Amino acid sequence: MEQLKVVRVELKKAQESQREMKLLLDMYRSAPKEQRDKVQLMAAEKKAKSEAEELRQRVRELEERERREGKKMADEEALRKIRSVEEQIDILNKKFSLAKQEEDALLSEMDVTGQAFEDMQEQNIRLMQQLREKDDANFKLMSERIKSNQIHKLLKEEKEELADQLLTLKTQV
Repeated sequence: MEQLKVVRVELKKAQESQREMKLLLDMYRSAPKEQRDKVQLMAAEKKAKSEAEELRQRVRELEERERREGKKMADEEALRKIRSVEEQIDILNKKFSLAKQEEDALLSEMDVTGQAFEDMQEQNIRLMQQLREKDDANFKLMSERIKSNQIHKLLKEEKEELADQLLTLKTQV
């Protein structure tokens, strides 16, 4: 009966873990790559924490079981199990540390990439402003050229008209 209770508790934990994993998978599928990497690291971190907590809980349970069944179980067997669980805790702590370092490295890389993007955006804005200014200057120059051509044409026509008048006056004289 006690084993059945333990199995039911483990089943509930497994189902809860499965639900969490489905949620994380849904979040993971809908996130961009950088966020997926971060989500993956956070999920690994959460999983490592969860496993560490489960192992701590198991250590507590083993210690409690050892106290209850101390007469039945040999001291060496209990110590061996405790050492095994402690070794697993150490391994999971190391994995957690590595995952944390990887997360920090990815966050740093994301910051650098974001800053580079912002710098490029600022440069793009400056270049677009320069292009607008040059376009405005070209437009003004074209306007001035058109005006000067019109003035030149009018002066040429006036010159021709004056030349005609001069010729007319000469012929009259």
